[in-house]
Amino acid sequence: MTKTTSWETLADAKRKAVRSKIPLDWILPNELLYKYDSTSKESVLDIPAKFLSPKELDITENHTPAELLDSIKASKISSLDAIKAFSHRAAIATQLTNCCTEIMFEYGIKRAKFLDNYLIENKKPYGLLHGLPISLKDSFNVPGYDSTIGYVKRIGNMPKEESDLVKLLLDLGANFYVKTNIPQTLMTADSENNIFGRTLNPGCLNKTAGGSSGGEGALIQMRGSILGFGTDIAGSIRIPSLCCGVYGYRPSAKRIPVGNEEEPSHRDPHISILPVAGPLSTDMESLVMVTKSIIDHKPWNYGLETFRIPYQDPGVSADSKLRIGFIFEDPNLPVHPPLKRILKEAKEKLSSVGHNVEIIDNHPSFDYAWELAWKLFQVDAKDSSFKDLIELNEKLIKSLTLPGIEVYGEGPKDINGVINLKEEVQIYTFEWLTIFKDYDVIIAPGAPSMAPPHDTYGIAPYTGVWNLVDFPATIIPFGNANANIDKDDGTVYPEKLKHIYAHYDPETYDGAIGHVQVVAPHLEDEKLLACSVIIDKVLNAK
Repeated sequence: MTKTTSWETLADAKRKAVRSKIPLDWILPNELLYKYDSTSKESVLDIPAKFLSPKELDITENHTPAELLDSIKASKISSLDAIKAFSHRAAIATQLTNCCTEIMFEYGIKRAKFLDNYLIENKKPYGLLHGLPISLKDSFNVPGYDSTIGYVKRIGNMPKEESDLVKLLLDLGANFYVKTNIPQTLMTADSENNIFGRTLNPGCLNKTAGGSSGGEGALIQMRGSILGFGTDIAGSIRIPSLCCGVYGYRPSAKRIPVGNEEEPSHRDPHISILPVAGPLSTDMESLVMVTKSIIDHKPWNYGLETFRIPYQDPGVSADSKLRIGFIFEDPNLPVHPPLKRILKEAKEKLSSVGHNVEIIDNHPSFDYAWELAWKLFQVDAKDSSFKDLIELNEKLIKSLTLPGIEVYGEGPKDINGVINLKEEVQIYTFEWLTIFKDYDVIIAPGAPSMAPPHDTYGIAPYTGVWNLVDFPATIIPFGNANANIDKDDGTVYPEKLKHIYAHYDPETYDGAIGHVQVVAPHLEDEKLLACSVIIDKVLNAK
């Protein structure tokens, strides 16, 4: 890469090189592609069915990850057929939504052949996740493929060693075939960058797919993947999950390895908020399955920072009656009418089957949590996350230039300021721990609304709060907005956030997928997952 080459030229060449790896007979007709862009209100969820074979459609459409895994282990579906089917569907999905970055179909096919031969020769699977296709956020390193994370400067970086989690998943027998799109710097909820463009929401293309694991959310919603991994430092797993109507899990820090990934900052120590890696999927039980598989495989042998905590008895069973605290909104961060209704419906459903549900009105401020988190994110005196942009004079994406964020203040300027800020976080965390003593889990919104229009998501207090205190959380899709029911209720939205906090318009969210966020205290991940399965079965009973 030379300094005389413009970033636009470099980005264009990289984009074309990646797209050239899609087989020609998988390229969608131009007349179809020209119909859709980021201003389209249409859904593209039904398009893959028009181009897949019956066999590919069955593999990608009719199995949960756990069911597909069982079929592959039992030789009912070969690993090769599985990876080819999901590769084809991912190729369709990325042409319609820009959800993928690195195309790794050859990698997946080569590994699938190895796994199929291993099963035949050894009469047993290679590991607990034998042959299961898994998609990866672009930040995960796979040798031979770039991890640009949306920086033109990092084109061609091709890491020589796998990320810690990638190594672990490979040893469990998993297979990879795509990496997925992210926002420039990973610090916005709109997955757009100057290399691969903007990821669109498959259910409504003019809405955001979320970020920073937005490519994962979009790909899984289109079932170009049914299980993938993202990372989360302020909601980057849960925001795409709630925007795209899929399941997502943010674990407590250091339960799942997160080492040797590509990061925006060139500085390794995390003084602010610890990043985590976690799964997104088409169903809740598969999040439990893959998490248990990882922890049973002693992840501390892969990432030295990972806690040596075996998988714990969650302390609840399928027929347990849970103690659930319910939070509808922070008065300083009003929730839009559709989501208020959906949260109330969730509460009523859970109460109707015998769960002990209590409304929590007096709780710590989500708005204050975001202020603390925002100041912590600025603890980088060298501002290294922008260094690679400055060197090439690469332009910022629009969502990074939204006005209004500065109202939360500047970060600490010296070590004393950092210590004072950390003390505030500790006091705030203890306030939540006191509340959690009375409940198994707490249910709260994950955002003020459903997926908003592009470049309007703004701040993330309803997810970022749990990163700040390091509590595990899941997103469960539930309910839909209805313009005929969810009228403007007269709520006055904060003037200080007028540029980044969208005013409610019933038509904007009509039909959009709702959600609940389920939260448990620090390191009670197994309990969170078990409770989330119970809650999901009540809310989404067939």
